[in-house]
Amino acid sequence: MKRRLVMCAVALSLALLQSAAGARPVKIGFGGGMSVPVSDAKDTFKNGFHGKAMVQWNAPALPLAFRGSLGYSQLDLKSLTPGVDGKGKIISGLANVSWGFPVGPVKPYIIAGVGAFNLKTDVGGTSGPSETKVGIDGGAGLEFKLGGIAAFVEGKLENIFTDQGLSGAVGSTSAFKTQIIPITFGIFF
Repeated sequence: MKRRLVMCAVALSLALLQSAAGARPVKIGFGGGMSVPVSDAKDTFKNGFHGKAMVQWNAPALPLAFRGSLGYSQLDLKSLTPGVDGKGKIISGLANVSWGFPVGPVKPYIIAGVGAFNLKTDVGGTSGPSETKVGIDGGAGLEFKLGGIAAFVEGKLENIFTDQGLSGAVGSTSAFKTQIIPITFGIFF
């Protein structure tokens, strides 16, 4: 009886190790898409775009993944003065954890994390000062297996903890919530 339990435990351990080795636990990914300002930010900015580079580690035999990402977002300012253009730029570094629900070739997941966001505005060709703030994000996505690669689509809410957000460069003195929803399409390989 003991021998059978030991044999079963060894067989299960080998199966888990083999499946984890075949799944390549570390993946590199790239993505991009539309950035939608919400809350106070929607009064100041138009929709923009973003791009991200990511490294993800999938925990063996668990539905957890840990992701680090670097991103760049750009949003156009709504014109305050006719003929004056402006842009809001955000460079971010995030650490996220996701929980997947494997249900076949399509895997839904939820994701949340924390990171640093460097904010800068350019108005009329003049660069304003940049500042770095802490923020959090959270959302959901779908991952699709495509042979050796995985495609994904996800939406998250990024909440950057700011007093005046990107609006400091355009003269706002009131409290300002910098919240953006990036909708990302990308691949992991």
